[in-house]
Amino acid sequence: MRKFFIPLLLAFLLGAATLSLFQVARGQGPDVPQVLNQELQGENRRVIEAPSQIDAPQQPNIGFIDSPSATCYQPDPGRDACYLNWYYLSVSASPNYMITMTLSLNSKGPIAHTQGFFQTSMYVPYNMLGDGFKVACGPLGAGGNPKLGNAYAYTVRARDSANLTSANYGTVYCPAFIP
Repeated sequence: MRKFFIPLLLAFLLGAATLSLFQVARGQGPDVPQVLNQELQGENRRVIEAPSQIDAPQQPNIGFIDSPSATCYQPDPGRDACYLNWYYLSVSASPNYMITMTLSLNSKGPIAHTQGFFQTSMYVPYNMLGDGFKVACGPLGAGGNPKLGNAYAYTVRARDSANLTSANYGTVYCPAFIP
């Protein structure tokens, strides 16, 4: 019995010593994204984030989000109904693949979501969003500009296959509804 007990005890102690060397696995810590880069231009802000569980790269692989010419137009001046649209939305990543691109409005939340499949870039032209997104035009000065109506803040977020995220922020003003 003693010949069996001593090797078993030594095996148990060796196993315990081996397991004590392991630390908490990645992904089990707090999930707070790490800001890699941040740019400001007037009221617009662009942020590139990486999850805290992975080591931040020296240079992120996710490209610049391009969302030019956010416009708000009022097709019928007799109605308090405007439409928001963008000339195009674009983002790229190399050598990673683009997974998602989400467009959100401050007052409505997510309004458009695009998913990729083994592609290094996403491009959404204005006509893929139809007429745009219907919002209230608002009375004169409602958005802070005395000559225009409501102001809407938007966010374009993108995520690539390495789980890097990027965001682009902006504000668009609508024409005023004058009854």
